[in-house]
Amino acid sequence: MNFRNRLYRFMQGRNGVDALARFLNRVSLGCLIVAILFTFISLVCLRREAVTASSVFRILYYVVYGIGIVLAVLWIFRVFSRNVSKRQAENTRFEYRMQKIRRKTASLKQRWKDRKTLKYFRCPNCKQMIRAPRHKGKIRVTCSKCGHIFLTKT
Repeated sequence: MNFRNRLYRFMQGRNGVDALARFLNRVSLGCLIVAILFTFISLVCLRREAVTASSVFRILYYVVYGIGIVLAVLWIFRVFSRNVSKRQAENTRFEYRMQKIRRKTASLKQRWKDRKTLKYFRCPNCKQMIRAPRHKGKIRVTCSKCGHIFLTKT
């Protein structure tokens, strides 16, 4: 029996790697890299005889390193967990929150791209986001969601 088959049999009934596990892995590795950078900065401060700055970066190193280790342990726990239903529920909640963040980011990106040609504002009645062409003066706008009519300046 080769290694691949043994690994496959070992992972049967376990959660495995999902989106939340990948996120935890990346964040923990990022924390460990930042901790290494804090170590180098601390050494540079010691060479320049800035003892206070060196001790601050040493404390930051321990904090960020600790966070990275805790996230790595959590990642390993999630991957090898046998309580698949709970891990899937956690992953579903995580993906829902990430989808909200992605939608908000995409909206902000689109608004930034259209900033010279379109004006974005909210309906005073239902708070629906509405856009209109810029530099048209005062215009009458009808909200597509609630039908509220109001005047606005573009």
